[in-house]
Formats: sequence, structure tokens, C-alpha cells
Amino acid sequence: MANLWKDLLRLIDKMGPQEWLLVLVGAIIVGFFCMRGFGSRSQY
Repeated sequence: MANLWKDLLRLIDKMGPQEWLLVLVGAIIVGFFCMRGFGSRSQY
């Protein structure tokens, strides 16, 4: 588990601006769909 944590931190440390932009866009898209509820509330 400690090795996985160290590898993850090393990967985050190596990320450049373009990778951070992709992570940000991905997080916004996931958050948008979570806030919409995938349309499940539209039937209520």
C-alpha cells in the first residue's frame, strides 16, 4: 500500500500543465453528471 501511495505521489509530481488541464476537465464532467443525477430525478 505504501508503494502504491508513493507511486501515485510521484505521478502527480511529474504531471505538467496539460495533464492537470485534462484532470480538471475530467473532474468538471464527472461533477456535472453527478449533479444532474443521470436523469433519475426527472421522473419524479
